[in-house]
Amino acid sequence: MTDRYVLYVDDEKANRVVFEQSLASEFAILTAEDAQVALRMLEEHDVAVVVTDMRMPRMNGEELLRIVKERWPGVIRIVLTAYADIDPILRAINEGLVARYILKPWVRTELIQVLRWALEANTLGRDSAEIHRRLLETERLATLGSISALLVHDLRQPLASIVGNVELLGSLKDLAPILPAAILAAERDPERRRILTARVGELATILDDVKVAVDLLASMISQLRELAQPRGRSREATAEPLQIVRHAMSVCQPLANHLRARLEFSGPPDLPRVRMPPTELTQVLINVVTNGAQAVAARGIPNGRVSIAARETGAMVELKVHDEGVGISADVLARIGTPFFTTRPEGTGLGVAQCQRLVGTAGGQLRIESEAGKGTTVTILLPTGTNG
Repeated sequence: MTDRYVLYVDDEKANRVVFEQSLASEFAILTAEDAQVALRMLEEHDVAVVVTDMRMPRMNGEELLRIVKERWPGVIRIVLTAYADIDPILRAINEGLVARYILKPWVRTELIQVLRWALEANTLGRDSAEIHRRLLETERLATLGSISALLVHDLRQPLASIVGNVELLGSLKDLAPILPAAILAAERDPERRRILTARVGELATILDDVKVAVDLLASMISQLRELAQPRGRSREATAEPLQIVRHAMSVCQPLANHLRARLEFSGPPDLPRVRMPPTELTQVLINVVTNGAQAVAARGIPNGRVSIAARETGAMVELKVHDEGVGISADVLARIGTPFFTTRPEGTGLGVAQCQRLVGTAGGQLRIESEAGKGTTVTILLPTGTNG
């Protein structure tokens, strides 16, 4: 039996008894009824792993984890709770407070595997701080994947309702030619007639855009569902780049308006398809354009531009996104794309790293050029191809 302890913190006595009786044959277990008792035990014993509930009186799990991270950074920290609150989960992951997040009711065999891993990680951390850091970064990625799996089931139900309603709304497109006459007969106010008639004229475009958005959302949810079962990626998936650019701009337009940034596009009327799934290209563009709009807002210049330029070059399509934002200093630019590195308190640091991974997997390149005070340019190069 190891002399390094697993400390379980939970204000519910029944939970502590079950935890200890179920795992005492495998590990040296300590239990604490609140955070104050847990901190005393950490002072008195060689604790390798802390497993804590989140909702506790006086001092909650998040506060306890902050103290443990500061005083005993080598201790592996795990949350075990019945509450699937997303905000505290993401906050704890982003701030490096936890390595794993496990929902009750837990399964003994799975929890044993996690605790064995935690003890090994603690041992490696005592030998090498760098190995410890990399292990925890990997686990944080795995934890984010498990959180996405929790959300998928709930997301699919409202999505099904949206799909059904979009199909019903699609029937209105067939009525569009007769609606102006009906509006003219029913509405006496000239200004309201003008507004309603204009909206009818936009109906087909709006419905098409909603349909594209719903299809992309469905594809994203399917990808999340399959994260736990990685499989070979289809190299035949292609996207029509101009359609994706237009959709990404429409998605980002409300945010740009709010941040007082101006979105612009320049490019030819047609471009060849690119060898990248539409969902993934949409993710990349939305992320890059959003970052550009936020950079413009941070500079504080009204109507600063975020421009997208598209062109074909050789056997590649180039999408260049330039913003007139605050720019990035050389030392920060060198770290952009490192998982979990972020300059924004609310960021996860995964956006650029994810974009680079998606573009690279498609056989393309993503380059970032920037200068502090002068803006940033992100260049995306993607190979052309067809479904053949």
